[in-house]
Amino acid sequence: MPYAEELDDPAPNCGSVSRDKLWYFCASQETTLVGPEMFEEFMLRYQIPIMEKFGLAAYGCCEDLTLKIDVLRQIPNLRRIAVSPMADVARCAEQIGADYVLSYRPSPSDMVGYDFDPERIRRILRRDLEALRGCHVDITLKDVETVQGDPRRVREWVRIAREIIEAL
Repeated sequence: MPYAEELDDPAPNCGSVSRDKLWYFCASQETTLVGPEMFEEFMLRYQIPIMEKFGLAAYGCCEDLTLKIDVLRQIPNLRRIAVSPMADVARCAEQIGADYVLSYRPSPSDMVGYDFDPERIRRILRRDLEALRGCHVDITLKDVETVQGDPRRVREWVRIAREIIEAL
């Protein structure tokens, strides 16, 4: 749940809430393989009128937005951009900077899915988090399909991630 100073904290059973007090999450995995111009023409121009009715917007899920960040800047209430496992983390960081929250999403397969290797995890997280210096970052380990029968991997991943963060 993303929090922001501009929006009230969520409260259970508080009655209705208007759209301008809510986050809106939007994505376009269907247009992953089209260029920025086609993405803008055939997708984003239809999404913006919906998104701008909400308090804040977050964009992206699993699609690679590396080449579309400049186009996303048209979203007036954009606050958070997803940087998926397929994206070029360093290039995204250069483009996003401190303008938005960069939602870093490392590959769950590399992190907890197969051949659990703490050194590989450290290497990937260190490389990517160093590239994200100067950015406002959240880390989202999502779409975990398997932990190969070992749920302790998630707890160990969190410990390793915190270790890397503290070391940087």
